[in-house]
Amino acid sequence: MMRSTRKQSAGLALLAVMFFILLAVSGIATFLRRATIDGMVVRNRDHAARSEALARGGIRLATALLLQDRLDEAHSGFRAETRHELWAQVDNIPLQVTDGGELRLRIEDAGARLNLNALVNDGTIRDELAPAFLVELLDRVIQEIPGGDEERSHDAEELAQNLLDYMDEDNERSIGGLEDDYYQRQEPSYRAANRPLLSVDELALVEGFGGPLVEALRPYVSVYPLSGADGINPNTAAPWVLALIYHGSTSDFRLADADTVRDVLELREAGDVLCDSSVGEECIAVGEAIEGEVFPPPTFQTDVFRVEAIARYGDVERKVTVWLDRSEPGEPRWLAWDVR
Repeated sequence: MMRSTRKQSAGLALLAVMFFILLAVSGIATFLRRATIDGMVVRNRDHAARSEALARGGIRLATALLLQDRLDEAHSGFRAETRHELWAQVDNIPLQVTDGGELRLRIEDAGARLNLNALVNDGTIRDELAPAFLVELLDRVIQEIPGGDEERSHDAEELAQNLLDYMDEDNERSIGGLEDDYYQRQEPSYRAANRPLLSVDELALVEGFGGPLVEALRPYVSVYPLSGADGINPNTAAPWVLALIYHGSTSDFRLADADTVRDVLELREAGDVLCDSSVGEECIAVGEAIEGEVFPPPTFQTDVFRVEAIARYGDVERKVTVWLDRSEPGEPRWLAWDVR
């Protein structure tokens, strides 16, 4: 009987020892896990701070490149934004930093995308071509919205009129009625802007412009400069933006076809610069590559640029995007600033 009691006591003691051992092991594992997590959090915070600082430094570097380009243009007496200039050559090239960071820059002139504000001038629709052009532009972009027919079930003509009504200075719809009827029914209510767009995101406020359509438009359009804007720069625009060049004569205007886009790209690759026919021998008249008139009139030079700086340390990345105005070289201005 006593031997049995001793065995039970020994068994209980062993269980107790094992319990405390497991408890200690669990505590150590919890401590190590928390220490590891805390270390990762601290490291990621450090990487995030360093990435943002490097990206902000990238904006300064891009600003210096653009100001140097402005000085070079003043010295040469010829101005045209092209993909052959130094600010364009740094596009997406990884720049390694000695402490392990990586920086990438992307610089676009304002003419590299279509400026929607170029469709309205001093509060009125710039030209009778604007509605038809906008319909064709929207119709092309709508077809590229991912998903099925339901996601692409937009009326391009209605959307074009809604956008122009939102931007022009009066309060009446082109098809009759008041512009604000729709906007005042929203929650919260608001009014048509009756001014140039301040950002591409503002398109989401326009009647009929849902999120997928705005995202589909984003690679094609911009809103800077806010006033005095012209159309696409054929020297810098990407092929898909060049395809939005609206050209022709009288009633026969159309978007650029594949042959027209190819002609422009071949001239660019050969080192030629397209410009207005009145400039001179430094460049080729745009009419040699694009038939007829162009609406909105093309942009060849600008002082407004979109600068994107992406910095990375470890697995942490930060992106800073600004719109830069260098029209006053001694005091460049940032028109918009976004950190992500």
